[in-house]
Amino acid sequence: MSNNTFMRAPGEAVGSFGAPAAVANAVRHATGRRVRDLPITLDKLL
Repeated sequence: MSNNTFMRAPGEAVGSFGAPAAVANAVRHATGRRVRDLPITLDKLL
């Protein structure tokens, strides 16, 4: 939902902060290796 100045409300951006953590968890579950540095690259997994 946006107002006339096309700005978002403070609570609308909160959902996007968990995406990198979700990707890191998916990589961990798929590979068994935990990566704590972003971006996740193949070199960090090997």
